[in-house]
Amino acid sequence: MSRANSVVNITEKKICCGCGACSVICPVSCIDFTYGKRFNYPKVDSEKCIDCGKCLKVCPSEFLLHGTDPEFSKQTEIEDLKSYLLYSPDDDIRLDSSSGGFITGLILHLMEKGQIDGAIIAKSQGDTPWIAKSVLATTRQELLDSRASKYAPVSNCTALKDVLEKPGRYAFVGTPCMCEGLKKLQDVNPVLKERVVLSVGFVCAGMASRQSTLAFLERYDVDLEEVYKISYRGDGWPGNFRVFNKQGEVILKKPLLGCSLDLVVPGDHYLRCNNCLDHWSNYADIVVSDPWKDDMVDNEMKGWSGIMIRSQSGQEAVDSAIASGDMIANEVSSEEMYNYNKHLIITADHKRHSWMALYQLLFFWRFKGMSAVFRSFLKWQGPGLLTTLRSRFDRNYYENTDPRKKLLKANTGATEHLRLRSEAAHKK
Repeated sequence: MSRANSVVNITEKKICCGCGACSVICPVSCIDFTYGKRFNYPKVDSEKCIDCGKCLKVCPSEFLLHGTDPEFSKQTEIEDLKSYLLYSPDDDIRLDSSSGGFITGLILHLMEKGQIDGAIIAKSQGDTPWIAKSVLATTRQELLDSRASKYAPVSNCTALKDVLEKPGRYAFVGTPCMCEGLKKLQDVNPVLKERVVLSVGFVCAGMASRQSTLAFLERYDVDLEEVYKISYRGDGWPGNFRVFNKQGEVILKKPLLGCSLDLVVPGDHYLRCNNCLDHWSNYADIVVSDPWKDDMVDNEMKGWSGIMIRSQSGQEAVDSAIASGDMIANEVSSEEMYNYNKHLIITADHKRHSWMALYQLLFFWRFKGMSAVFRSFLKWQGPGLLTTLRSRFDRNYYENTDPRKKLLKANTGATEHLRLRSEAAHKK
């Protein structure tokens, strides 16, 4: 087996995003997708591998092997896309979703209208709910059990194997890198192109490690043997982090703002997230986000979803849901949509350029872009640089539990001012 011609090269360079696309395309099923203690990643059986290189062709991280231009000037271009603020009028859906209930409401609408037979989603429920599992949901209850964001490693492309075995029309929900993995798989597999008729991506700031969730549970003395379900969001907007036992009782409840948004979401990301240029799901038909704006924080209690439409199929699905009354919508400008998460637009002076330049230096000895690295050090923009440096010399990167020690010492406060404003709205 040639390491240069398989995802072994990706895992060794520590740029796996955990999407799972490689395990779907392998013609001899020699890739076992693993739920590591820290991150999800593929293991390749070298004795079975036929060195075909197909796994690399569908990998969203493959471009980093060839070197990158740290300037990425094209990424500063802003697209003018039709955008909406909307929510599900069904409070059972809306209140227990991340924000507005758009994804669950849309999928249920499309299923009820016979336009799709189900959707690939992720759920954090079962004997080890801190390990989010990707599933092909085909019933209302399966969808409701999987509502809201999962701030932990998820590998939704792995569930595309079920799509290949089960004829029908399906939707796919995932992060930008998962949507890219899906698109690459569809480019080489006509069956997936025919069966996955809609992709819904997130505006994504990065995928937190499994250790982030475990550290949060340990911080509040949660007994893992009691945990049956983890809801990272829901319970109104902006929502609460909740842990349930098998009897459905809440054994931990902490606010998103001023707590889990500070301690779980940004705590410990894949290194690949520091080398990402697609926060806005460029390969998805519909892009979904929280509309973080002042009037939402100060007044909203149930939640709205912000979306951008990238394709005709995405527009037709949204139009159908609005026309039937299954979604309440207000059209907004694309500029407003971008402003809800403007920190995720990679401009010419974004520190992402320095992180990517340092990665290329440490892993490939390519020196282009080092001026950006020096500028970041001078501006004290060190976290991404330190993450890259630590990862380079971490021999147990995907399974390492050491980050939990640091996560347990992390402090809240970054979003405390938003929590106070939101709580005031809820008390009105």
